[in-house]
Amino acid sequence: MIRNIYRKIGKLSIYKKNIFFVIASLLLLVVFVLTFSTYKFLKLNNCEKKLSYLEQKSTTTIAKRKEIKDFIEKTILFDNDFVENKLESLSFLQDEKSILSNLLLHPAFSNSSEIKKRLNFINSNQNKLKFLEENIKNSTFIKEAELTQLNSIEIDEIDLQKILSVIENVKIGTFFPYDDSPQLIIKNFSLDKKNENIFSLNMKIFKREFNKKKA
Repeated sequence: MIRNIYRKIGKLSIYKKNIFFVIASLLLLVVFVLTFSTYKFLKLNNCEKKLSYLEQKSTTTIAKRKEIKDFIEKTILFDNDFVENKLESLSFLQDEKSILSNLLLHPAFSNSSEIKKRLNFINSNQNKLKFLEENIKNSTFIKEAELTQLNSIEIDEIDLQKILSVIENVKIGTFFPYDDSPQLIIKNFSLDKKNENIFSLNMKIFKREFNKKKA
């Protein structure tokens, strides 16, 4: 194509016998070639960018789908009574209990009604987590519910780590998550300091259970 243009310019130049016309024609041709080449380069570069974006998007999408799939496959193995077995069964203030129990062995404190009263509280169901399951929603593969704590409990810093490890399903301190946990999300969390290392806890949890698809 460009060769034919050169021939036409050459013939026209011979016919016109004008050197300035030849130079102007060549300059216009150079400008045209540069403009066309730049256009093609930019178009090709834009296509490469689009392909790179689509490749990155595809990789990210596949990774996200795998993450969701792995999460669902893990959570369908949940314990139906997980809250009762893992949360409501927890005992709290064990360090304080140990100290108070040792104090009762001492003759000076063996008849202390205050110590006995405190120990009774620590050992009783008054200081156990209890939840009311509300706003239950059922679908083919998912069950959702809100768990409202029925009464406030007293805990220390170690107990807090223990509780959060179970709910958040992560390792915290010396506490490890469980493999049979449904999805638990803290909706409301209230922690009030009672004294140096004792807190009053109230919370609401959102629970989601994924049911396995039937073959």
